[in-house]
Amino acid sequence: MRYLLAITVSVSALLLSGCFGSDNDRPRQQAPVAINYTAFVKAQLATTGDTRDPVAINDTRFIFRDQDNPDAYNNVLAPDN
Repeated sequence: MRYLLAITVSVSALLLSGCFGSDNDRPRQQAPVAINYTAFVKAQLATTGDTRDPVAINDTRFIFRDQDNPDAYNNVLAPDN
């Protein structure tokens, strides 16, 4: 009886270990490169046009280096003097 129980447990363990394969078989996704948000917005504002194609940003990871800097966009948005 013990022999049958040992075989059953061993076979079950082998079958279950095959169901949970390692992730080494799948290619790992690369983390998106972080982009400085302020620099990105300034570049978009500089190239704004009515016939320009939209920019895809769904998979973009932004870094907010300016945080609460109220002067971050002054050189782009301030009126010319």
